[in-house]
Amino acid sequence: MADVRPFRGLRFDPSLTDPALAIAPPYDVISPEEQLALYGRSANNIVRVEYGEQRVGDTASDNRYTRAARDLDDWRRSGVLVRDEHPAVYSYRQEFTWEGRQFARHHYFAAARLEDWTQGDIKPHEHTLSGPKADRMDLLRATRTQVSPVYCLYRRRGSGPSLPVVTGEPLYDFEADGQRHVLSAISDPRDHSALSAHLAACDVYIADGHHRYETALNYRNECRDRAPSWSGDEPENFVLMALTDAADPGLLVLPTHRMVNPVSSPPDAMARIARHFRVEDVTPAAGASGLASALARLDGEKRGTAFLAIGLEPGRTHLLTLAGRAALETLMPSGQPDAWKRLDVSVLQYGILAHIFGIDDAALAAGGVVSYTQDPRAAFDAARDGRARVAFLLNATPVEQVLAVADVGGRMPQKSTYFYPKLPTGLVMNALDPD
Repeated sequence: MADVRPFRGLRFDPSLTDPALAIAPPYDVISPEEQLALYGRSANNIVRVEYGEQRVGDTASDNRYTRAARDLDDWRRSGVLVRDEHPAVYSYRQEFTWEGRQFARHHYFAAARLEDWTQGDIKPHEHTLSGPKADRMDLLRATRTQVSPVYCLYRRRGSGPSLPVVTGEPLYDFEADGQRHVLSAISDPRDHSALSAHLAACDVYIADGHHRYETALNYRNECRDRAPSWSGDEPENFVLMALTDAADPGLLVLPTHRMVNPVSSPPDAMARIARHFRVEDVTPAAGASGLASALARLDGEKRGTAFLAIGLEPGRTHLLTLAGRAALETLMPSGQPDAWKRLDVSVLQYGILAHIFGIDDAALAAGGVVSYTQDPRAAFDAARDGRARVAFLLNATPVEQVLAVADVGGRMPQKSTYFYPKLPTGLVMNALDPD
């Protein structure tokens, strides 16, 4: 049973800092160029805490983490950051545009009790890497503040009424980076009880933020192990979460396309692929419209498993469609649940990248062999101009598939989902100190 509670949010005072200038993307999508731009946007931009710059001459006592803690302390002392007096659940409406369509989705920011994966009420769908967890742990130790939320979806078990959207008087209502952000505090204890009761009857799925969640778990364990006593209700037992109904019509998942970096490939790659996939030449005419036509063909294969492959043959684009169940069982590792085997990203990773190109899990974890983008044109161009040996374009993973894999305890391959847009950092934070 998920235990979700109100908390005293730490946030920017809009009378002293424009929140449109203070927020930032999460750390894992900030490029060095974007980091520099965010530094220039405002002296109070949260990037200074979330993803501070590394400097020549950094030491154990003066580094990106100690500077993050110092900036947080300075902002709190000066009133740039204020902590709400009373616990609240924070309602957040995010409006955005994608490919000419208007979207809006609703979230609740709350404090959720941390659970070990074996408890099963909070479900992951991806594995984590050691590097990001070490970075996030150093930041959490230094600041004792959960700066960015773990983004989760919730779905009620069995039948019952859906949770009505609850809002309050806006604390923020602004536009930034092409999006509208509306944040309000829900302070009525009766609303808290209703929200908590509904979420207690739901399964909660981590959509984005697996590293942040596991870091919070490890930090809780670290604090518990050195404490003379432990009640289980200490602030370290909870993690900042943003929760969205899995049926929210504003949910948008983008595909993440793969570019295999310039390496030699087996001369018989096409022939080997053709043993398990139907292969159709769909080479587009020059220009974006031709690529759009090929993408439309890929979209038409959503109910099966299909990819666009650019560069398997020089200058050619092919539609690869899995030949059937027998091909699936031949290509996929044994011992995995069926929901996992049917994922397009699983078939691509194990049926093509590992099986044909020899790019296994260890090679992916080491990095440098495969790169990723949500932009199909970028992947297409990289393969056509030689920056990539071959590019594979995918359909997006449906939300229901993500939940199905998590329900059976599966972990999806790296870069399987991209929930768009990312939740901004800096709207509201969770300080672990009592005051």
